[in-house]
Amino acid sequence: MNKAIIKIPEPSFGSKLTTIILDLEKIRTRFLMGEIPPYIFFQLKEIFQMLETLGSARIEGNNTTLYEYVEKVIESGSNIKIDEKQQELHNLEKAIEFIEKNTNSDTKIDRAYISELHKIVTKNLTPTPKGEGSKFPGELRKHNVKIAKSNHTPPDISVLQEHFDNFIEFINKNHPEQYQLLMVAIAHHRFAYIHPFDNGNGRVGRLLNYALLIKLGFKVQNGRIINPSAVFYSNRDQYYEKLAKADSLKDSDILEWSEYFLLGLKNEIEKIDSLLKKDFVRNKILLPAIDFALERENITEKEYNILKYLIKKDEMAIKAEELEKFGIQTSLQKSRVVRRLRDKNILQPTKPGGRIYTIRFANSYLLRGVIHFLEKEGFVSDFLNKN
Repeated sequence: MNKAIIKIPEPSFGSKLTTIILDLEKIRTRFLMGEIPPYIFFQLKEIFQMLETLGSARIEGNNTTLYEYVEKVIESGSNIKIDEKQQELHNLEKAIEFIEKNTNSDTKIDRAYISELHKIVTKNLTPTPKGEGSKFPGELRKHNVKIAKSNHTPPDISVLQEHFDNFIEFINKNHPEQYQLLMVAIAHHRFAYIHPFDNGNGRVGRLLNYALLIKLGFKVQNGRIINPSAVFYSNRDQYYEKLAKADSLKDSDILEWSEYFLLGLKNEIEKIDSLLKKDFVRNKILLPAIDFALERENITEKEYNILKYLIKKDEMAIKAEELEKFGIQTSLQKSRVVRRLRDKNILQPTKPGGRIYTIRFANSYLLRGVIHFLEKEGFVSDFLNKN
């Protein structure tokens, strides 16, 4: 058997895997932003990208907790010096930005694309073996490697180029629709199996999940939130166990890995989709988050009342004129209140330069409460806060 060749095994009709694929196909084409206004949706999306970033880094051993990460996000406007752990997270954020900016259904995810991802992921990090950087950013490894805590030996450098070329061909092939999601699952395993770079393979491999799902039509730009790394960090040991078993390249083991991967993806997407209902976001996340901020004296009673009024409105937005409800009468007073709330990063225009305002929570100290209640409602894995 030529191990460089990648093929998709045929799942049996009526199997659990086939059912999962059919369910994901329905999800793929469903437009979701739905009830919540876009200026609220995109802040939630930003938070889940943060969870994706942190989860991927922590799988690789970065011990930054979610609470630590949240504080860094809140402080991001100040001139703080970031250490290597924060640099790794910053790089992953930039990599997600690169993917969203440069990926659509027509994108060819080729050698240059993957090399650029690797450069972004390893930028300004100490090269392996001491750090999470690379001696050869964007280039295939120039020596043989072993994977820690794994019995698998990645392909020898004499055949690495062949393996990598076959991988590129596989992910860009025009697979029939019923095999496209299987392709994503198999691609994740095969990238780890090939281990094309000297370091950063896990991070780049998980980013490729995101890129391939966007390429296949999961509309993260205008209606869906996906956090594929949550599939793996919810049970890291199981993730490595399933990956290792698929290293046999037997059809049965590849299909078992694919079922694990795609079921986890389906469950994660369905869970997040339930978050996009306006009443849920309002009553379970945002209102409790401002209660949380008031209890900790992060906001005043008047600011709390303004934010509560705003959140309860159908459009979750407010005009300056409506501040009269809070005894703020003159135009000058209204302008000062709006400016103070904007300076505190808890109010922002619904669109650039606009005069209608909404709550800002994705990168202000209100984020502490939002994360707390997302965690309470089961959207945040305990893994992200384990020391």
